[in-house]
Amino acid sequence: MKNFVKYLNRHGVFVILPFFMYLIFRLMLVEECNEFERYGFGFFFFFFLIISNFYFVLYQTEKIHEHEDNSGGRFKFLAHTLGIIFFLSLTFASYYWCLFDYNKSSFLKVSEANEYLDFFYYSFGVFIMNNTSEIQPNSLYAKLFVGTEMLTAFITLILILANYKDLKAKKSLS
Repeated sequence: MKNFVKYLNRHGVFVILPFFMYLIFRLMLVEECNEFERYGFGFFFFFFLIISNFYFVLYQTEKIHEHEDNSGGRFKFLAHTLGIIFFLSLTFASYYWCLFDYNKSSFLKVSEANEYLDFFYYSFGVFIMNNTSEIQPNSLYAKLFVGTEMLTAFITLILILANYKDLKAKKSLS
């Protein structure tokens, strides 16, 4: 249980970071910004999304190498992979919600009642490449963020498939 709490504390920062940055933007900058500053903040927002993606992908590769050395690592590897997918989906849902809250036309067909849950469902669908949601990105930033999630999902899938076979082979050799 102690390891689980430590795991949540380490990765939860990336889920909360978009809300914190968006709060700063709404409180300090939104009233007195011109278009250039708003676009600058959008790219700054996107930069933090890229940093969080790099963190999760590097963490996944670190766990791959850790489980290669461990004889019983296949199932722990899958558990870590599911945790990474869950946290990445939460992180992207946070960014999507912030974009939608700032500009309601960023995404189309979002229900008014459960916006964050809709974005989590949409993000998870994009991540597992089974997007059956009716939500559609409409703005430049929304399309950029969704494209980034698709690229991250593809990279993560490649890491999983390439190394799961190796972990399975090492397990059978032991």
